[in-house]
Amino acid sequence: MSDQPSSPAKGESLGRIVRLQIHPESLKRGDAYDPSPLLTVERGSIDASGMLGWNGSGWAVDIHHQAHPRVKGGGHKALSIGFVGHYDRMVERFDEAPIGIAGENIIVDGPAVSADAVAAGLVIHTQDGAVFELRAPTPALACPGFTSYLLKSSTVRSRDELAEHLAFLSTGTRGFILSVDHIDRPVEVSIGDEVFTR
Repeated sequence: MSDQPSSPAKGESLGRIVRLQIHPESLKRGDAYDPSPLLTVERGSIDASGMLGWNGSGWAVDIHHQAHPRVKGGGHKALSIGFVGHYDRMVERFDEAPIGIAGENIIVDGPAVSADAVAAGLVIHTQDGAVFELRAPTPALACPGFTSYLLKSSTVRSRDELAEHLAFLSTGTRGFILSVDHIDRPVEVSIGDEVFTR
């Protein structure tokens, strides 16, 4: 696989969802990155407040959801998406990067894509016929804790030490943050739903 992100045409399929996950708690312990709170879910419910995940017996609340008890002021709403192709790029650089380790809510079995290629937004086609948009993708910025984790460092290294790795991860390789403010009623996503460029 090429190490350069692809440039899909408008309305092109980017692949199908292969993983859905939330994190009910923060993935940071002080400055260090800790992926243990990540929770794989069977399906997700998305609206303007964020994402909930069905864990088989009930809906679990992602820490970025407006209803999460640790979210203050209702302003920290986010949904994130990643691509298997970006994990391929991380493996090439860091030797190991398990799918989902970056904490994105939605993982798509598709190639690496550039920020410009998805700038117009994404569209999800669910298997039950629903179609909805995810708007305003912006690259998720990597932090020293996550980057040090990928490097298997026993300590969190400084930004200066990690500058090249941070730049590599922060152009979309770590995933994209998306706006869901326009989704006025819950829509469900499941493994196998297809993601398109807008």
